[in-house]
Amino acid sequence: MTTKGSSTIRLLKLTEIDELDELEQIWLGDYRELEEILQHTNDNDQAIQTELHEKCQQVQGHTHMVQALLCGMICDRTRSQQFLRYLHLIVKDGYAVCVKQLEKLARDKFPKMNDRNAAQPSQQQMQLLWVVREFVNLKVQGIDKVCIALLRQIQGGNVRSATNRWLNTNLCMLFQESKTWLYEQTQLIPMVFYTFCRLAADHADPKYDKLRRMEGQLCCDLFRDKFSECKVIGREAVRLLQQVCKIPEFEGLWEDILNNPQQFGGMTDISDLFSVRTPKDFLQSRLTPQMEEQLLFIMERVTMGQQQRYQRWFMQKWGLMEPGGDALIPDLVRYICGFHHPSNEVLRSNLVQRWAVVGWLLKCAKTPTSVANIKLAMFYDWLFYSPRNDSVMNIEPAALLITRSIPKWLDITVDLMEFMFALADLWSKPSVDRCREGIFHAAADCVQKGVIKSWAQVSTCPQINPVLRARVRAQFRGFCPGDPEEIAVEDVKVMGRCALSSSLIGPSGVWIQKLVKSWGGTDTITSK
Repeated sequence: MTTKGSSTIRLLKLTEIDELDELEQIWLGDYRELEEILQHTNDNDQAIQTELHEKCQQVQGHTHMVQALLCGMICDRTRSQQFLRYLHLIVKDGYAVCVKQLEKLARDKFPKMNDRNAAQPSQQQMQLLWVVREFVNLKVQGIDKVCIALLRQIQGGNVRSATNRWLNTNLCMLFQESKTWLYEQTQLIPMVFYTFCRLAADHADPKYDKLRRMEGQLCCDLFRDKFSECKVIGREAVRLLQQVCKIPEFEGLWEDILNNPQQFGGMTDISDLFSVRTPKDFLQSRLTPQMEEQLLFIMERVTMGQQQRYQRWFMQKWGLMEPGGDALIPDLVRYICGFHHPSNEVLRSNLVQRWAVVGWLLKCAKTPTSVANIKLAMFYDWLFYSPRNDSVMNIEPAALLITRSIPKWLDITVDLMEFMFALADLWSKPSVDRCREGIFHAAADCVQKGVIKSWAQVSTCPQINPVLRARVRAQFRGFCPGDPEEIAVEDVKVMGRCALSSSLIGPSGVWIQKLVKSWGGTDTITSK
């Protein structure tokens, strides 16, 4: 039996300057042991099986042989079927070791399984997906966790990479072809919907029609057939569906959500989804593990004033300035606001703060639509904020960016405040009062929990438009020293109409109107 020697196979594509990888070294060591068995048994299948079973009786022998066979399946494509057969014969733990090792490989090593800047996926990456497909066909318990780890490796906003498109396409195909199995995976279903609903927005170009149709069909089937699982996504599902609702594959689903919501498990209307705070792991899932690690490095290891070179490197690494690359930025902002909540010690330190990172990301946007989507990601939790159910850490970055920008970047303060109020007024008729109430509670919580001292620094700033300052005093009544007593709470609605005047609505309102119009339906508000 001829096999590739362990000196010629590689699990990872490391460069000369990379340190040796512990997992790869362990797997290659186990594979060398497997090679010895294959060689001295002289291709006798029965003898090979006997040797493997004997090895598995030794301390840690089962784990070593499982890792050896996994290594062979991934690194030696010509023998992968035979290695898989041997694996089936020796497994005695329900594939638990296999699943654990595959999850680690998919989560931590997937990018290293290919050369840097490679134009196509590597054999190792393709074989890993082949192994996962085989385990899905076997309905191996726990393989859904490996699928979730692979979903994280698909980068949003990156249609340039053939490897990224390949992984996107093949995972979508796997779930379509294995829908019976998928429908039994309650933890995987919402993650699949969330991932491909988000990615479909990147594939509006006609050249990606086939992929987008497949994503749309999968997402619509999941939402209709498995709504009870998908609804746990909560308000983020609405934000993502809003981005794709004009794509033909999603139009029918969006119309039913707006006009016939009762068919989805008794949902009253779309506000039922607004009420559900999105679990943090969904927000984390749209950053690759490597991307998350590097973003956290900026916020946890770099001091304020020293971040520029790290930010430039991050932009280049993840293609934020490439065509379509800024579509990733809302994912980053949602992660920063909703997932990464630093300790009080970090908040009091001189490390780069979240508001500064969000401000930098906002400046990376290249089109008005991108800017509007980033601001929406920043303020999304404000619209439905409940002090009882939501965390002030979700709204802290926007509040601090507004107030900290006043001394040097007043235009940012004005732009963000205009956007926030226009968002509340333009979102939808059934929710307009609720959105204004949510913004009030968010602003109040920022003061009550010490994020900022008060909103007076905005409402009393003479350089800010008087109409906007009046709206701030009215909307945040009680949290701006010098509030005019004659402005009652119900007058906020009047001030809301003022916010739509030509002196205030500006680009923010125009682009919010475009976003809202993309929803379709009859519940949109237009300025008068």
